[in-house]
Amino acid sequence: MNDLIDAENAENDLTLSAFKTASGIKLETNTLIKEINDFIKVDPNFGYRILVGTDSETNNGYIDFVTAIVVHRVGQGARYFWKRKISNKRLELHQRLWEEALFSLDISQKLLGLLVDIRKDFRFELHLDLGTKGKSNSVVKEITNLIRSYGMDVKIKPESYAASKIADRLI
Repeated sequence: MNDLIDAENAENDLTLSAFKTASGIKLETNTLIKEINDFIKVDPNFGYRILVGTDSETNNGYIDFVTAIVVHRVGQGARYFWKRKISNKRLELHQRLWEEALFSLDISQKLLGLLVDIRKDFRFELHLDLGTKGKSNSVVKEITNLIRSYGMDVKIKPESYAASKIADRLI
């Protein structure tokens, strides 16, 4: 529980600071951007996709949100960064799905604003933990239309692995 208190106090903002590497090292915004840029610079001959996705889970009266930023070197692996946000709000499933989408959208806008200034050789995707089957079916169209209205490419299950696999595994 102490980890949750620390996470709540240190990481509940939706900035790019305090994202962690896969090994758990916290990064400030400028270091995060440098890590992404350096990963791409290592081999600029590959295509790159930058993906953002959020997943959540309810736990003992709180909601644990995890957002993942994935830098995919197409055909040659990937690197990811993640951040946890704890909420004490009581949200129904559909509200929680909207929160996941809005968290990803906010992080995406901030990330793109910084990355586009230094490089343009990547494809960007926002990954939603939504699918056309199951309980999230009723909000898929609304949420994907919102994301598209911001000019972003959006993926849902089964193609949304940044949210449905990577962020999900980190919860």
